[in-house]
Amino acid sequence: MLFNSINFLVFFPIVVLIYFMIPRKLRYIWLLTASYYFYMSWNPKYAILIAVSTAITYGTGRFIGYSKKEQIKKCGYLFV
Repeated sequence: MLFNSINFLVFFPIVVLIYFMIPRKLRYIWLLTASYYFYMSWNPKYAILIAVSTAITYGTGRFIGYSKKEQIKKCGYLFV
């Protein structure tokens, strides 16, 4: 699915409509699911790429959040 396709013109309003209909606690899960579907509809190999990217980003965020180090070291973790 490409951004300038008819499929995307149908997909995008549905995703936005459901996003505003569901509770706030579930919105990030909905967007993650919609993102996976969007990238997999173009090339299923990208599901692995986005899964790895999601895991690394989530793990790094948790690590920085629990770190008791000073702000400069946290920025270093973020950079790495």
